[in-house]
Amino acid sequence: MTIVVFLSSQHIHKYIIILSFVFISSLEAVPVFRIVVDPGHGGIAKDPKAQHGDKYDSVTQTYLETYKQGTEHGNITERKVVLDLAKEVHKILKLTETEAGWKEFEGYLKLFSKKTDFQRVVLESKLTRESSFDDDPSSDDPNAAYRLYDFPDPKTGVRRKGRLSKINELKPHLVLSLHLNPASKGQTGGMGAVLTPGYKTFSKLKKISEKKSSANSFTNGPWSEWLIFQSGWSKLENAIADTWIYFHGYWSKKNGKDTDLSKFEGYRQNMVSWRYADDPNWEKQIGKPGPYATTHESFSETGKFWEREKGKKEEWRREGGKEGFGGDNHYVTKELMRFVQYGLPVQLKEKDSPYPELGPIQKPYISTYSLPTYTNALCAFIEIGYVNRSRDMKYLTVNKKETAISLAVGIYSLFVGLDVKKNASLPYLPKGKKVNWERYETYFDDVL
Repeated sequence: MTIVVFLSSQHIHKYIIILSFVFISSLEAVPVFRIVVDPGHGGIAKDPKAQHGDKYDSVTQTYLETYKQGTEHGNITERKVVLDLAKEVHKILKLTETEAGWKEFEGYLKLFSKKTDFQRVVLESKLTRESSFDDDPSSDDPNAAYRLYDFPDPKTGVRRKGRLSKINELKPHLVLSLHLNPASKGQTGGMGAVLTPGYKTFSKLKKISEKKSSANSFTNGPWSEWLIFQSGWSKLENAIADTWIYFHGYWSKKNGKDTDLSKFEGYRQNMVSWRYADDPNWEKQIGKPGPYATTHESFSETGKFWEREKGKKEEWRREGGKEGFGGDNHYVTKELMRFVQYGLPVQLKEKDSPYPELGPIQKPYISTYSLPTYTNALCAFIEIGYVNRSRDMKYLTVNKKETAISLAVGIYSLFVGLDVKKNASLPYLPKGKKVNWERYETYFDDVL
């Protein structure tokens, strides 16, 4: 039996209001997580450095570095490959913002999990760039939109925000930064995490450089595979050079005990617009004992930035953790790589299509990198392939959508967790464990 109820226009209006209220309330109950997708680079290594560089130093009032434009091989450029992939990841994450899109996103989750019921969330995605210098070649300042650090407007002198400041301004929970590497002879391809340790490890290296601690505590520890950026120096010597860059901005000499005043990398915490920058007129303290000392003996780590670095939340971000070291930064990075390693074969096999035999997950690249240090978010910094390895380029271009789906599903899992189907034929299985976001409390919101 069908019952028909006739409502007056007044009752219909009230009914619509009630339904609207219920719909809005239900959306408000859905957890929202903020993600920044960062396709690395975008600018150009162009002379003169004084006009087109990056890492602007307010003390010397010049750029300390030539802009790092990324790697390339033939007509394949890192900036384009990672931008196209980032846009695809962004588009898939945006599906979670609507009910219709969520249904499509659930379809992707089902490729990875036997479950059919998934917690509804919104993965609010932002891109750090949607173009590169190629799109505006005649610009007087082609790196303006792509610099990492803050810089003065060339016409007005007013400080403009670089990519690090813009990321912090968005207050993300997670930053996915995508990059490519050039493979050397014999390098099989694959992918790797980019990590920076926390204060705990740098403090240990500082004691080694001061001969107050044995080098064995480093060489036998998890951070020993340090990136060699100064040829002819050992991994430990490179690590100690990075340690003093981290602390007071200057390289050490090869002996690790003396400051090399000819090599300055800047007081990087003050090149970013955030709450951890030092008070105005900090430049007047340079050379005096304290955080701006130019000698190792008279340096001490005091001030807002160093309070942050010594804090528990930074230790969680960058030390220890589920992977044994590297904190939550290492876990989110490696977990997303595991999702790509798992997701590509699963998706392409189901399409009855040949899928690439992926290169392995390499050991992490370890140094004092800017993005994992000077952003207040968990940082999944991934060298996701090698520009001169054809199989890597295949899954990043021909299979771009499948790679992006794998990353997006992995991001969902980091926030919610995911019961991943077991597959013994694959070399990597995602853990499917969510990050303990609750312990960070308001840390990601309180960055400005």
